[in-house]
Amino acid sequence: MLELTAYQQALPVLPRNHTRINFILVGAGGTGGFLAEDLCRIILQLQRTGKEINFTIIDGDTVELKNITRQNYQQAEIGLPKVETLVARCSAKYGIEITGICDWFEEDMIRTTNSWNTLTVIIGCVDNSAARSKIHSVLKLNSANEPASLFWLDCGNSNHSGQVVVGTHSNFDIVQAANNPDKPKFWLHLPSPALVHPELLVPQLEELTDNNLSCAEIQARNYQSLFVNKMTSAIAAQYLLELTLKGGLKKFASYFDLKTMSTRSLYASIDNLKKYYMP
Repeated sequence: MLELTAYQQALPVLPRNHTRINFILVGAGGTGGFLAEDLCRIILQLQRTGKEINFTIIDGDTVELKNITRQNYQQAEIGLPKVETLVARCSAKYGIEITGICDWFEEDMIRTTNSWNTLTVIIGCVDNSAARSKIHSVLKLNSANEPASLFWLDCGNSNHSGQVVVGTHSNFDIVQAANNPDKPKFWLHLPSPALVHPELLVPQLEELTDNNLSCAEIQARNYQSLFVNKMTSAIAAQYLLELTLKGGLKKFASYFDLKTMSTRSLYASIDNLKKYYMP
């Protein structure tokens, strides 16, 4: 009951007015491979509303045998670029045009797509701080006193637990973030996922000690659950649905644990968000 009340008292974050949406999925591994298909379902619904949708998948990795059990790939795709297989499979299944970039994410991949009537949503499904740092830095394209045109949805998991965090600004100002500082009705901005979880930008042990470890090998070392990627994808897809189709996204971070089968979220209330305001 307390959680329901907290949710009801939270304010929604509303993006800028737009006629076009750019979905940019960075990382096509465990979570990204499943989320690509979930996102296609959302895109089909958005297209029925008249929105123009661009969907890009970015990843420089190839499918390996060890990917098959925990990622959305098949035996016949081993050795092929992950992006290539996802684009071909999703395009055929859902009838959606998808752009694939078989490379690693760079900041200039975003700057060219951020036009005035466009909402850009970067979905980060990466396993390293370097890629997250690049996504975090792109948020500077947002104007602090206008509705956000660029969102970063970060997805992460390990073992049997995971988190999904969404944000728009790397220098969060709670006064400017509200539509009306005295009596706010909605948020123009949310703190960057890297403000909510600064450790996202800190190199992990695997990055520092062995640059040759793949995401799948890191997952194997951590005894990752077979279904943690699918759970992360489902939560991330719900965020995207509420942000772009239903309107009124009222949470900015969600956490789950498959072992205890528990979930919790941080709602977009003044009390919760003011923790990330550093004047």
